[in-house]
Amino acid sequence: MIVTVMKKEILGNVLSFKFAVVSFLLAVLVSASLYIMYNDFALRVDNYEILRPVENKKIAVIPPAPMSIFVKGLDEAMGKSFRIQFGGQIEPGKTQHSVNPIFLLFTTPDMLYIVKVILSLCALLFSFDMISGEKASRTLSLSLSNATSRSSLLFGKWIGGFVSFIVPFSIMICAGVFVLYISPLVELKPDDWTKIGLFFLGTVLYAGFFYSLGLFISTATTRPSTSLVVSLLAWTLVVFIVPNLGNTVARQLRPVQSIRQFEMKRGQIWVKEIFTLIQAQRKEPGSVTREEAFERINTENDMVRNDYSARFKGLTDLAKNITRISPAAAFTYFATDMAGTGVSEENRLKQAVIRYKDSVWDYSIDAEEVMPDDVPRFTYTRRTAGEIMADEGFLNLAVLALLTVAAFAGAYVSFLKYDVR
Repeated sequence: MIVTVMKKEILGNVLSFKFAVVSFLLAVLVSASLYIMYNDFALRVDNYEILRPVENKKIAVIPPAPMSIFVKGLDEAMGKSFRIQFGGQIEPGKTQHSVNPIFLLFTTPDMLYIVKVILSLCALLFSFDMISGEKASRTLSLSLSNATSRSSLLFGKWIGGFVSFIVPFSIMICAGVFVLYISPLVELKPDDWTKIGLFFLGTVLYAGFFYSLGLFISTATTRPSTSLVVSLLAWTLVVFIVPNLGNTVARQLRPVQSIRQFEMKRGQIWVKEIFTLIQAQRKEPGSVTREEAFERINTENDMVRNDYSARFKGLTDLAKNITRISPAAAFTYFATDMAGTGVSEENRLKQAVIRYKDSVWDYSIDAEEVMPDDVPRFTYTRRTAGEIMADEGFLNLAVLALLTVAAFAGAYVSFLKYDVR
């Protein structure tokens, strides 16, 4: 009986005007997104080719991640150059600007945005009247008047409806990935294919939650108009309000000094140590060398930076734990991590830059003469799919799966008590 209900649901959705509109909308958005993000990726590759490190250049810069075409995240910030300046200080490329300034005014139209905002809304629009709509048209009682049980009806309608909704989107994604695969600019490694597969799995779970949420709202209301209003309210709350409110609460619970205050502290260290050096040279020339003063500056700056990094990491972890109750936040963390453009990857890159600075700066101080080939070139490798899953990937996927199951369980319990008359 489940198969019969499932076939009926698929046929009804495929022949509906709603299916045609949503499919056309998603096709246009996916095509436009891949085209825009591919061109943005090409510009960032050109930017990297200009800045890429060479021998005897104390600069740290990494190429853009191919997966950033799907999920840009923090890839543009990570792609900026970090220079080892006089005194062993790390300075980001402040003169570098976005290769696409339009993204500074509007939301980046990558696949993360389409899935998180558009696909979730479409999932709700597909399922908000699944039960309440049939009750209003008086077909629900007729369906249950036969040998069909409520469980079979609900499972069949969910499976059939979700399959008819997610399959067209999956075909569009596969077509887009194939186009990128044959592009000469994008080089997808075997691990990248694993990340794409996991990203798609997260997308299915995320869409499944909103489809189940719409079904739950439909079983808790009696009129389609009421279901639509409640669904839009729930969508706004889950996608926008909870993540932003969670970040605000985290900042209140664990405040962290601003970047401006951090830079002021570093400036004070420079002024203090240079003044101490000048005073010592006046009293007893040669008592304090310039290298010793720079070493103290370097050490104190590292202490300030490590303290700031620890505090900021604590704030980030707290914000993640609070906002992860929203599937939109959990999916964002999962997608950006898989693309190598997330907060964890950025922190890992910064630590690699610090280690590179220590090796270059210490070597430059100790050596009497630095030959051009003696300064190592900065290299960095993004985390593999296995490392990401072992870190927070499994947790974020588990959150998405549990929320989806909880939403469907709520719909199931509600439907068992639903008045179909």
